[in-house]
Amino acid sequence: MKRNLWKSVLCLALILVLTLAPLSAFAATKTAKILKVNVDQARMRTGASGAIITTLDKGTKVLYLNKNDGAYCKVCTTDGETGYVYKGFLSSYGAVRSNQVYVTKGSTTLYKRSGNSLRKSSTIKEGVYMLVYKTNGSWAQVKSMTGKSGYVKLSSIKKVF
Repeated sequence: MKRNLWKSVLCLALILVLTLAPLSAFAATKTAKILKVNVDQARMRTGASGAIITTLDKGTKVLYLNKNDGAYCKVCTTDGETGYVYKGFLSSYGAVRSNQVYVTKGSTTLYKRSGNSLRKSSTIKEGVYMLVYKTNGSWAQVKSMTGKSGYVKLSSIKKVF
């Protein structure tokens, strides 16, 4: 009788672990939002009532940097410019895992390949946001928000979130 009770308790505990584990893993996965500008000539400012940095065309994609100033969202453009845009001018476009979002520490060389057969592809300026798809040793396979892809040294980028 005791043996069957222990088997039942163990079976119930195992069922609970197997059903709740995926939920906790899902909750632990944080995402970074990609937003789309839904009006023409949306002004990006230094703050809610700050100076205008630039204007963004309708359809421009920006990365939401998880910070607000009143009704304004802090965003980053594909060129690496950061500022605040009125949230009424933005709509949801998509999302990426927040642990994939990195920014260049300084001027960074983008290579076509990693490792011994280095072939320089281009140079990316400081402050450009990019997605890291895979790491291997001291290298990261990346794609910048401007669409440039290749490999960079992990020491030249840092996590954003």
